[in-house]
Parts: sequence; C-alpha cells; structure tokens
Amino acid sequence: MQVILRAFVWDFSLETMPLTFKRFREEWGLDGISFVVSNPSKLLFLPNAEGEKLRYADEGAVCFRPEKSWYIGLPVMPVASEICGRHNPLKEATEHAKAAGLKISAVVSCCYNPLLGKLHPELTVQNALGQRLLHILCPANPIVREFLVCMVGDLVTNYPLDAVELEDLGYLTLTKVRDLVTDLTITSAADHLLSRCFCEHCCRAASERGIEIERVRFFVQTELEQFFIAPTELTQLPLEWDLWEGLIEGEARKVIHMRMDIVSSLLALLVEQIAHKHDKRVHVEGHLLPASLWQYGIDRQKLRELAHAVEVDAKEVAPDRLPPYLLLNRQVLGDQVELWVRLHPSERFVPNRQAFLSQVRACKEQKVDGVVIVGYGSLRRQNWDWIKEAIALLKS
Repeated sequence: MQVILRAFVWDFSLETMPLTFKRFREEWGLDGISFVVSNPSKLLFLPNAEGEKLRYADEGAVCFRPEKSWYIGLPVMPVASEICGRHNPLKEATEHAKAAGLKISAVVSCCYNPLLGKLHPELTVQNALGQRLLHILCPANPIVREFLVCMVGDLVTNYPLDAVELEDLGYLTLTKVRDLVTDLTITSAADHLLSRCFCEHCCRAASERGIEIERVRFFVQTELEQFFIAPTELTQLPLEWDLWEGLIEGEARKVIHMRMDIVSSLLALLVEQIAHKHDKRVHVEGHLLPASLWQYGIDRQKLRELAHAVEVDAKEVAPDRLPPYLLLNRQVLGDQVELWVRLHPSERFVPNRQAFLSQVRACKEQKVDGVVIVGYGSLRRQNWDWIKEAIALLKS
C-alpha cells in the first residue's frame, strides 16, 4: 500500500529540505509527497512550518513560476504567489523530494479559483439569477478548459512529477466558498439550484442539444425567488438523481447529461496531456457517496475509464462507519481504477489518536490502494507521531 504525505511548499525551508525529505523516506517510511499547487485560503496558520507560521496570500495564487510559453494566446495564466519572489519553490521542493527517493505529485484545483474568478469574471459560473459566482470557474468555458490543460502541461513538463491530483473538477457549488455568511439554511438542494450555470457557453451547449434551457433557467430562478421568501418543498428534498432528473418534464435530465459530458470531455483533455503525452498518473477527487458525483457533472463510468485512481476524503468519518463507504466505492469503481483515501491526523476531525488509527485500520482491512495523509505543517508535533504510527500500521 502506498502512503503519501500532502504538504505545502511553504511548510519547508530550502536549507532543511534535503534532510527533512530523507527523514520522511528513511525514518517515517513514506512513499511520496504531494504538494498543493495553489493557496487554499487567505490565511494559513502553520505552527510547524519551517518558515513563517502565519501566512497571508491570495486564495488561488500558485507556488510555482508559470512558464509563459505555455499560455501564449490565452487571456489568463496562473498568478504566482508572492512567496515565489525570484525563485521557484515548487521546483526546489520537488527536486529535493525526488532526490530523497520520494514519489512526487502535484495537487491541482481545477474549477475553484477565487483569484482568477475576480480577475476574469467572464470565466465563472453564472447562475439562474444572472449573478456570477466568482470563486467557481465554469468547466464549459473554452478558455477555462484550455487554461487547465496548459497549466497541467506546464507542471508535468517542468517538474519531476509522478502524478497529478485533480481536485474541484466539475460544476461546484456556492457553499464551496470558505467564508460564506448568510442567515439562510442552505440545504443541498438549494445550494444545487443557486450554483447551476447558465453562462453563454452552457446555454449554447444546451441549445445545440435541443434543450429548452431558458425554460430550465426560468424554473430555477422562480424556485430560488420563492426560497428567499420561505423554504420550499423542492429545496427541502434530498438531492437524489431519481427525483431531480424528472423535473421540468425531463428537461432537467437532459441538462444533467449535458453537464456530465462537458466534465467528462474536460477530464479526457487533462488525461491526454498528463498521462498520454507525459506518462504520469492521474488521480481524481471522488466522493464517499459515489452516487452524488452527478451533482458535480462527473460520470462514474468515464471516471473509471480515465483516472488511474480516485481519492475520497474520509477525515471526518467515524471509524466504524468508514468500511461501508469504502466498500461502496469499491463496488462502484470496480477493478478499473485504484481507490485512495485521505485522512487528517488532527483532533479537529477525530477525537484522539486511537480514533485516527482506527480509521487507518479500516483502510488497511478494506485493502485500499493508497492513503494520503493531510495537514503536515498545520499539525502539532505530537500529531506527527500519529502519522509515523499510521505508516507503520499500513506497512506491517
């Protein structure tokens, strides 16, 4: 079983990288390390980072220096974080980690990027009310698609990567934003309605398929306007395929399938660039409940066909509840694709060390293909012992 540590490049100082990565490999027993490419928050508190403990940065800025030749002709390119300065922290970290014998992957956030969304609102989701969700890029937008293909091409060409982990792929939701403030209880159904895209590219794709997209938009708009006054029957119902695909006399079903085709074709483009052209592995973020993937436009069959591995986040799942989730994913994914699990060894998500190790045992018993341990720099040092014990357990 593979065990990978997920970290930020700013968790490490350039001077100590060789020794730190050597320790990961030889003393901890890690197989690899995955570096998060873009800043996930405006403020990071990293008590065990070797550099600054508090780090302010633009949410969505990247930790590498983009090679401009990859983005010629595009109106957008990745925005380098101020930590880059005159050097390239991702380049330095990946090369030192590779020299230590670790496998290397880069974590790429695909359609979640508040920084690019604010700079280029025309690339973002436009909901039924006509408002832009500036933190979400639309996967149907041709510039977004080309930008993502170019960015992963930049990464796999210029960095010693073994894999790329694709996160936030597809049609995301309003509540994906980390600092949302509202007095409304936004149910999953309401979130789904608030976040459906009716931008020119989605509407054009719908029209080409003969979908009455304006009728769909008007239905969603009317439902939302009623929801703003008082909870509606639809927004209180579970977000289940059998219910939602039958809305608007079957037009909703056509839209769901259209969006799944859009996301599947985008994934195919990314796989072509990463795996077929550069022979690197592709990991895609999945869900503990794979039946919910349609909500993001992800087709389970295409996911099985295109990805090398699917990663599910289990950090908040009670140990006794984890096996059924993993078994369900195994049944849905079959033998075509590997199943990886993300765990976070922190009291924020599990009560104590024993609960975390029980999650680890569940992963081992269910024979998952890999475990990704998250949160290195943000943990207390005593929690590093949890990681080392988990690795020993998984490798025994």
